[in-house]
Amino acid sequence: MRIYFTLLFALLFGCYTSYAQVFKTGLVLGISGAQVEGDGYGGYNKLGFIGGGFVNTNLSEKVSTQFEIYFINKGSFDAAHPDKGDFDSFSLNLNYIEIPVTLRYKYHKFMIELGIYTGKLLSVHIEDEFGEREVNRFPFKSFDFGGLVGIYYQLNDHFIFNLRSKNSIIPIRDFQNYDQNVGILNKLFNRGWYNVDLNLSVRYQFGS
Repeated sequence: MRIYFTLLFALLFGCYTSYAQVFKTGLVLGISGAQVEGDGYGGYNKLGFIGGGFVNTNLSEKVSTQFEIYFINKGSFDAAHPDKGDFDSFSLNLNYIEIPVTLRYKYHKFMIELGIYTGKLLSVHIEDEFGEREVNRFPFKSFDFGGLVGIYYQLNDHFIFNLRSKNSIIPIRDFQNYDQNVGILNKLFNRGWYNVDLNLSVRYQFGS
């Protein structure tokens, strides 16, 4: 965590003070709706928190690139429904430090983005209807690597809204796939579990 805050401080203040005319920096705050392809539970039911910062620079009048670093919760969730005779439950909480790099195209107040990301796993917590479960065999990988696509809406010089969809390319866990007919990666490769998440965030950009 100390490395994360050091990088974030350098990102927000070092670039801003030294290269204010070239780079723009800002803060990211948002929520994540996540699921895990392959675990047998569908739906973006795992709600998480996003918090961090970014720096971007223009490559041309319409095209820019952006580097980000933030904390994010991922995983999956399935609640029990005793009224329907369903007493099974499942909760997977994955905490990451994530670093996306994107290429963005601007059209009026909108921007379309494409990019890749890498994430460092900080912690794993699993619970079911019997309580906490330990991960002994088939541990989660220490990293997550994937692709993303998103859209921005720029409200003014400072506030920007972002909707983003992300999907792991490399499995986060080499484990039995419980839903082989769901998800293009498992249809093609059947290799394990993959993070899938939708992010909604508000960005505050410093300067003008």
